[in-house]
Amino acid sequence: MDTREANMTKTTFLIREFADLTKVTVRTLRYYDKIGLLKPSYLRENGYRVYTEKDLLRLQQIVTLKFMGFSLSQIADLLDRKGYEVVKSLRIQAEAVRDEIGRLRQAAGAIDQVLKRLESGRGIDRKKLIRIMEVIQMGEDVKKSWQGKFFSEKDLEEFAEIGKKYTPESMQAYQQRWAGLIEEVKRHLGADPAGETAQSLARRWTELLDEAYGGHPELKAKIAQAYTKGAIPADRRPFSPEVWEFIKKAHAAAGKK
Repeated sequence: MDTREANMTKTTFLIREFADLTKVTVRTLRYYDKIGLLKPSYLRENGYRVYTEKDLLRLQQIVTLKFMGFSLSQIADLLDRKGYEVVKSLRIQAEAVRDEIGRLRQAAGAIDQVLKRLESGRGIDRKKLIRIMEVIQMGEDVKKSWQGKFFSEKDLEEFAEIGKKYTPESMQAYQQRWAGLIEEVKRHLGADPAGETAQSLARRWTELLDEAYGGHPELKAKIAQAYTKGAIPADRRPFSPEVWEFIKKAHAAAGKK
């Protein structure tokens, strides 16, 4: 019987046992404890962390939500929110996993068709190859959230600290202000970047960013860099590339004044 099988019969686990059972590293568990995302049920007198089945359920939620593309700060906010329903969340997660399975089946089917063409000597099908890449890349974007690809653990800690400033209600209000501003920018994409309309929109954009990230200049710069380099998957961007280009041009025009 291996370590994992032995741990299956237990109800409490020390951190290394919990790591062996869940295939989540000890380093990651310690980090989750540090940021308050997953704290062990209790500590022994010698300081050893002890995890229980309750912690196992929370870790499953964290792992699955992270797979779905949520940031650690978003996961913490969601799991600690009043009214959060594990059963309802599991249903949503099951649907997301089924969608992922569907994407992988599409990729497998397209690969089989390409293989048959090559084996029959008919050459490659460019459209099929492109479709394979699209499907696989789409799956990777879900599995690896853009935060995990672009930001360090220190950055994620900063995100978590920023998130603590907001209640669920104030965060919703903040996001609504962003949504309203983005819609205004969309309506004025044809405006002169140096004109007053564009400059006013750019100033409001900066003010909203500074409200959350003003005390974290390096993180703020990394966010801008992530959008500029296209490191954020299309389905995770709250605004289109055209909106981002407009804001960049407006800021550039302001810098020339």
